[in-house]
Amino acid sequence: MESPVAKKGTQPEEEDRLSVLMDDVLLSILRKVDISTAVRTSSLSTRWRQLPWLLPELSIDVRHFLPVPCPDSIAANDCQQAMVALTKAAKCLFAKPQRKSTITTLQLQLYLISTFLSDIGPLLGDVIDSGLLKDLDLCLLDDLKPGDSSELHMLQLAKDMYGFFNAYPSVFGCLTRLSLHGVCFIELDMHHLLFDCCTQLKHLSLHYCDAGRRSVWKIDAPNSKLSVLEIDTCCFERIDLVCLPELEKLHWDTWVSEYIPLSFGDVPSLGELKLSSSLTYYNTVFKLSELLHGTTSIHTLTLDFQGENVCTSSFFVFAILSHICIFYIWSELSSYAMDVYFT
Repeated sequence: MESPVAKKGTQPEEEDRLSVLMDDVLLSILRKVDISTAVRTSSLSTRWRQLPWLLPELSIDVRHFLPVPCPDSIAANDCQQAMVALTKAAKCLFAKPQRKSTITTLQLQLYLISTFLSDIGPLLGDVIDSGLLKDLDLCLLDDLKPGDSSELHMLQLAKDMYGFFNAYPSVFGCLTRLSLHGVCFIELDMHHLLFDCCTQLKHLSLHYCDAGRRSVWKIDAPNSKLSVLEIDTCCFERIDLVCLPELEKLHWDTWVSEYIPLSFGDVPSLGELKLSSSLTYYNTVFKLSELLHGTTSIHTLTLDFQGENVCTSSFFVFAILSHICIFYIWSELSSYAMDVYFT
């Protein structure tokens, strides 16, 4: 008579419940974890081996490779080690034998370190040239904190960035979103790079960038697809939006201008404007109607002066409120309402 133990040993091994799920379900699970964890799942079983290479959307963030918990001040060696790990992950995910499906969106955040850009560039170029990447969301980070960056350091970042784009021009073909940190454009043609070269760009974010102190940035790009422009603590005296026909949102946080920081030309699609800056001793009072001159479609206006000097001058408050009311009434007559926020 066969023993119960023997019978139990002859039964087929119970199948992993996760592995029997459809690919779409497993991929939705992998989308919720960072890329290093997703890659490690390929070693779980034969069933999981190819799944990371089937992800239609990839997010590779160098900050996920930093030590945990991440310190407030990141050491240079930690940045380099994180870039080593990121480069290794990118080589793995972009490898041609495994990667057969198209990447609809790649979010790539990395430090602007030239020695590693020369490794990342060919990987990006190959996947773009093979038609496996549609949209690229690229964020180039500064490995130093904003307050620690010298002008020479910012100029070097600009040169490294320009060298990267110049060496791998195919990147421009699918670059739809670009975020730059700590770059000084004083020795580069800023307009040519961001608008003549980045022809597919729809979202641009600049953080702690400049083109020379108190410079004027003139944007005249009738063929640009840019719909969102975000400026954060950049040293521009003024931005002249001469022509950006598809611009829908403009956010500017912290400016250094003594006068009105913006002027509007042909921006027919601009519907959302957010301005945030603490008032300093060199700021002068300006009328909201003068600031908004040239706009025709704004429906949401957010003003944040961070509580400084706004309530100390009744004339200033009255001037702003009166012009908001006038603009709101004018908006109503133009058949649309305008939301105004004070924070």
